[in-house]
Formats: sequence, structure tokens, C-alpha cells
Amino acid sequence: MRNFIKISGFVLIIVGTAGLLLSEFVWEHSSTRTIIFGVVNFVGLVNLAFAHFGMRGKE
Repeated sequence: MRNFIKISGFVLIIVGTAGLLLSEFVWEHSSTRTIIFGVVNFVGLVNLAFAHFGMRGKE
């Protein structure tokens, strides 16, 4: 379970960062799209923090 949360955290961060970069440099500026990718990045960071600190002694 911990590995799944870590992997999903990294995937969300990669998708969020790529989306933010594409939103900035490729697509027209859309604040809604930027907010969505920012939230995806934040959720990925929360996943990694939870997997690292919240599940430290459970495996």
C-alpha cells in the first residue's frame, strides 16, 4: 500500500508539473487549467508526505 501511494504521488507530481509547464508555454493562458494542475501537484505532494511520515512504522 505504501509503495502504491508513493508511486501515485510521483505520478501526480509529474502530471501536475508537465501540465503547468504546458499551460504556461504551449496552451493559451487559462486560469482554470492552471488551478487544476496546481491542485494535482499539491495532492501529489500530500501523498508523498503521507507515505513518508504517516506510514513510517507500518510496513
